[in-house]
Amino acid sequence: SYSGFFDNGRQHQTGLAGWLRAHAIDTVHICGLATDYCVKFTALDAVHLGLRTRLELAACRGVDLRPGDVGRAIDEMRVAGVEVLR
Repeated sequence: SYSGFFDNGRQHQTGLAGWLRAHAIDTVHICGLATDYCVKFTALDAVHLGLRTRLELAACRGVDLRPGDVGRAIDEMRVAGVEVLR
Protein backbone atom coordinates (compact mmCIF):
# COMPACT_ATOMS: atom_id res chain seq x y z
CA SER A 1 0.00 0.00 0.00
CA TYR A 2 1.05 3.61 -0.37
CA SER A 3 0.55 4.34 3.33
CA GLY A 4 2.33 2.73 6.23
CA PHE A 5 -0.94 2.97 8.17
CA PHE A 6 -3.72 1.80 5.80
CA ASP A 7 -4.23 -0.26 2.67
CA ASN A 8 -4.81 1.72 -0.53
CA GLY A 9 -8.59 1.52 -0.10
CA ARG A 10 -8.28 2.74 3.51
CA GLN A 11 -10.40 -0.25 4.52
CA HIS A 12 -7.86 -1.93 6.80
CA GLN A 13 -5.13 -0.68 9.09
CA THR A 14 -1.64 -2.14 8.85
CA GLY A 15 -1.19 -2.33 12.62
CA LEU A 16 1.44 0.42 12.74
CA ALA A 17 -0.79 2.93 14.55
CA GLY A 18 -1.64 0.40 17.24
CA TRP A 19 2.01 -0.51 17.69
CA LEU A 20 2.99 3.15 18.04
CA ARG A 21 0.22 3.75 20.61
CA ALA A 22 1.22 0.63 22.55
CA HIS A 23 4.74 2.04 22.83
CA ALA A 24 3.54 5.55 23.78
CA ILE A 25 4.98 7.06 20.60
CA ASP A 26 3.23 10.29 19.62
CA THR A 27 5.70 11.75 17.10
CA VAL A 28 6.84 10.21 13.83
CA HIS A 29 9.55 11.26 11.38
CA ILE A 30 8.67 10.29 7.84
CA CYS A 31 11.18 9.79 5.03
CA GLY A 32 11.76 7.53 2.06
CA LEU A 33 10.56 6.87 -1.46
CA ALA A 34 8.56 8.35 -2.99
CA THR A 35 7.79 11.81 -1.63
CA ASP A 36 4.74 12.21 -3.85
CA TYR A 37 3.27 8.77 -3.13
CA CYS A 38 4.15 6.58 -0.15
CA VAL A 39 5.73 9.34 1.91
CA LYS A 40 2.81 11.68 1.29
CA PHE A 41 0.09 9.17 2.11
CA THR A 42 1.92 7.90 5.21
CA ALA A 43 2.42 11.45 6.49
CA LEU A 44 -1.18 12.48 5.82
CA ASP A 45 -2.48 9.36 7.58
CA ALA A 46 -0.16 9.97 10.54
CA VAL A 47 -1.57 13.49 10.98
CA HIS A 48 -5.11 12.14 10.59
CA LEU A 49 -4.39 9.63 13.36
CA GLY A 50 -3.28 12.42 15.69
CA LEU A 51 0.45 11.89 15.53
CA ARG A 52 2.87 14.79 15.46
CA THR A 53 4.34 14.26 12.01
CA ARG A 54 7.66 15.54 10.76
CA LEU A 55 8.86 15.12 7.18
CA GLU A 56 12.62 14.63 6.86
CA LEU A 57 12.81 16.18 3.40
CA ALA A 58 16.55 15.59 2.89
CA ALA A 59 15.92 11.85 3.25
CA CYS A 60 13.16 11.74 0.61
CA ARG A 61 13.07 11.45 -3.14
CA GLY A 62 10.05 11.73 -5.40
CA VAL A 63 8.87 10.26 -8.65
CA ASP A 64 7.58 13.59 -10.03
CA LEU A 65 5.68 11.76 -12.79
CA ARG A 66 4.12 15.09 -13.73
CA PRO A 67 6.50 17.98 -13.16
CA GLY A 68 5.61 19.65 -9.88
CA ASP A 69 4.09 16.55 -8.23
CA VAL A 70 6.71 16.55 -5.48
CA GLY A 71 6.19 20.23 -4.71
CA ARG A 72 2.42 19.79 -4.63
CA ALA A 73 2.77 16.79 -2.31
CA ILE A 74 4.97 18.77 0.07
CA ASP A 75 2.49 21.65 0.04
CA GLU A 76 -0.41 19.26 0.74
CA MET A 77 1.45 17.72 3.67
CA ARG A 78 2.36 21.13 5.08
CA VAL A 79 -1.26 22.36 4.84
CA ALA A 80 -2.43 19.18 6.62
CA GLY A 81 -0.11 19.90 9.55
CA VAL A 82 3.06 18.03 8.69
CA GLU A 83 6.19 19.82 9.88
CA VAL A 84 8.61 19.91 6.94
CA LEU A 85 12.24 19.72 8.00
CA ARG A 86 14.86 20.72 5.44
